[in-house]
This record gives sequence, structure tokens and C-alpha cells, in this order.
Amino acid sequence: MRFATVKAWTAVFLVLMLGAQLGAARAAEPWREKLNEPDQQKFMQLISAVDGWTAANDQKIRAEIQAFVAAHPDFVPAQVEAIRAKWLSVAAYMGMALASKSFFIMFEELEKLDPSYQPAYIYGARTYIYSGYPAGARKQLEKAQALDAADPWADITWSLMFERLGHREEALTWARTALPKTVGKTSAMAEAILAITKLQGASNHDAAVALADQVYALEPGMGKLTEVIHACLSGYLYQAGLLDVLTEVTQRIEAKQPPSNALLYETARLKLADGYLYDWGIRPQFRPEYAAAAIVILDKIRDDPQQAASVWQMRFRLALSLGDVAVMSQLLEEGGLKGYDVTLMGHREAQMLVVQGRYGDVMDLYHRRHLPEDNLLAMAYEMGGDHTVADRIYLRALEEDPNSGTMNATYARLRLFRDRDVDGAIKYGEKAYSLLPSPFNRSLVTIAWLVRSSDYLKVHKLKEAKEAFARAREVGMDPAYIQALCSNLCNDINLPLYEFR
Repeated sequence: MRFATVKAWTAVFLVLMLGAQLGAARAAEPWREKLNEPDQQKFMQLISAVDGWTAANDQKIRAEIQAFVAAHPDFVPAQVEAIRAKWLSVAAYMGMALASKSFFIMFEELEKLDPSYQPAYIYGARTYIYSGYPAGARKQLEKAQALDAADPWADITWSLMFERLGHREEALTWARTALPKTVGKTSAMAEAILAITKLQGASNHDAAVALADQVYALEPGMGKLTEVIHACLSGYLYQAGLLDVLTEVTQRIEAKQPPSNALLYETARLKLADGYLYDWGIRPQFRPEYAAAAIVILDKIRDDPQQAASVWQMRFRLALSLGDVAVMSQLLEEGGLKGYDVTLMGHREAQMLVVQGRYGDVMDLYHRRHLPEDNLLAMAYEMGGDHTVADRIYLRALEEDPNSGTMNATYARLRLFRDRDVDGAIKYGEKAYSLLPSPFNRSLVTIAWLVRSSDYLKVHKLKEAKEAFARAREVGMDPAYIQALCSNLCNDINLPLYEFR
């Protein structure tokens, strides 16, 4: 059975880190005057550490921040960053939506103690947004903008707020307003680009070219643009036009100078993203020519020690796409010897176990290594355990990003094929298809309506059956694709297909 694309561990921290990477150094602000120069530098390093938070470095980061707080008990910004680190830690295990409900009060109390530390308002705003109360973020954002109107993160967070409220045009306007302010701030630039493309701001070729022109004019340096491309590809969830924008930016760089090995690696990632077809289980399937092009690039840079870990990642993904357990096992051994990130290694091992059908071992691995719950674990529960646990994990992901076409499709698939909840499948599937009109999402909605038609036929409600079939035909039918996808519902969909042929 095919599954809707779930970007497994690579996507699990997307919403989490959207709220994390807000700590770029700022110009002279009142709170800085409370620290001497060495301590200012130390504090900025701590902010960067929180920006790069992962589950693997959680304890180290929080210990360093607490030590700084203990040494500077009256310095409120350090307390703010300590709360942010705790927020990220809790959210990794409880989900951003649930965790955020416990933190907006903490940020608001710290705002009162030092009204000059602008990030506190942005963090507070995001806790409201992720908690499901986006309108509550307005007060914090107004204060943040009053303190520093040139800060792109305030505009990006305004965009997020309006996107969650369903005001797409206003959200797009704020994302576009943020972009010119992101010069030299690669994380912010990437988030602005991701927001613009998610909001259909580059959905045709001309708009993609115009956005690429703007990005290149703002930041023509290859090193910085490589970081932007990396962050955008890490946040790629089928945003319309994003790959076109990144391709155009890459071409502009290469027209001026030979690409660095770091840029070549991102180009290989871009090839795979462009050549992606669908997931078979958790195995990404690529057009052969695109995979071959990525391999050619990898062969050029595989001996660069600075790219070794990145190349290892892509080699594993290619082995995963082929279901080559022997190569995956060899790569895991290699990664262990090189001391790669333990959380990353844990997820990669879990992927190999899923390919082998060892779902119980996946659950045990997550428990033993204290890995955060994610869609890969949900899939293991769905296939080999209590699928109500999968339901909970998928719903939590939807709370964090209710406008994710991928997650709506994933949940619709679960409702349809595991619970035969046709109403739920239609509700989430139609939304998924409106957000992400992919062949999979189209066929998922078509199958749901065909099952609805079948159910009506079985109770002799011919009029309703015809109406449901008409909606299935309106969405679009690819007979070969829906037959490959229909799994345990093939007999159901064949009934209306035969009746109304």
C-alpha cells in the first residue's frame, strides 16, 4: 500500500524550529548595556545555541543557559532564552500546540520585567499562535514592531498569525514585507521564502523568477545563499514554486563563479526534490535520471571532509529509496564510527527497521533512545501496533500546522484505510487537495467519494450514489493509480465504477 508523503524525521522539527531560529544579533538595544562586552558575546553565543536546538544537545544547551542565568540573576533576556530552550524541549515530546499553552504566560511575565527585550514578544506571540489562539498574538507583535520595525521576525510572525487565521493575502503581504529586511540573516530569509511560496506567492514561473531575482539582489554571496538554499530545502513541504525559485537562484550563482562543494551538495538535494515521485511506504521514489544526476554530484564531493556527513545523509536516502537494507546497515555502522548525531542515527535506524517490517522494534527503539514522537513512529503504530496512537500523533501534527497539505492527506489516508471513516477522509482529503493538488491527494479524495458512492448503492440510494460518483469524477480519475492505491477498499470502489461505467 502506498502512503501519503510523510517526511519522517526531517520534517518533525519544522514547526518547532520555525519558532526557534529568531536569535540573530541585533543592533544596540537597552538590555545590552547591562552586560560587559565579553558577557554580551557569550550571551549571543547562547542565543545561537538555542537557535540550533536539537534533542541531542538539549541538556547541554539548557545547562549552559542556566549557568549564565545563575551568574547574571537580574539579566532578564537570559531568563527568556532559558524559557525558550525549555519550551523547545517540552514541545519535542508533547508537540508544539500542547506545549505552547504552558509557556505564553511565562513569556508575558518576563516581558513585564524587561520590556526592552524584543524577542520575548515574538516568542510570546508564537506560543499563542501554536496554541491555537492566533489572534492573541497581536498585542505581542505590536510591541515587537514598536521596538524594532526593521526586524524581519516580527513580520514573519505576523504572516504566520494571519495564515493561521485563514487570511492568506494578508499573510502573503507580511511575508513579502519581511524579505527585504533579511539581508545577512539567512534563517529569516529562508523562512520568508518558505512563507511566500506556501502562500502561493510564486506559483507560476514568472513569479518564481521574480522572487529569485529579489533574493539574489538582496544576498548575492554564494556562502550565505547556500545556507538559505539549505534551510529552504530542509523546510520543503511541496510549497508551490519553491523548487523553481531555488533552481533559479542556483543558476544565478553558478553563472558568476564555480560552485563550492557545499552548493554542489545542495544542488544534489534539489535534484532529488525535483525528481521526487511519491513514497512507497517510507521509501521515497525518484525519477531515475534525477537520482542519477544526484549521484554524479555526490561522487564529485564525497572526499571533502566538510561534506562527509551531508553526503552520508543523501547516500542513506538513496539506499532507503531502493529498500537496500545491506547498504543502510553499512551506512549506519559507518555513521556510528564517525560519531554522527545520535538523534539522526536513531531515526535512520528506525527507517531501516520499518523497511524490514520490524514495527515492534521501531517502537522499542523510540522508547529506549527517548526519541521524540513523529510521523515515522506513527507509521510503525499504524502498521504494527495500536493505530489510535498513530491517530493521536497525526492529529497533533495537524494542530501544529493545520494548513499542511501533506499532514491533512496523511490523516485522511488513516481515516479512510484504517477506520473506513469516509466522512473524515473526505473532510481532510478535500482540504489536502485544495492545499496540495498532487496526484496522490487527488486519488485519495476520488477513492473516498467512490467509497461513499458504494455505500449509498448498498442501501439503494441511487440519487445520492450518483451525486457522490459525480464528485469523484469531478475531482479526477486515474484508473491505474486509484487501483494501485485502493488497498482494502478496492471492492468498494469497483461497485460504483461498474454501476456508472
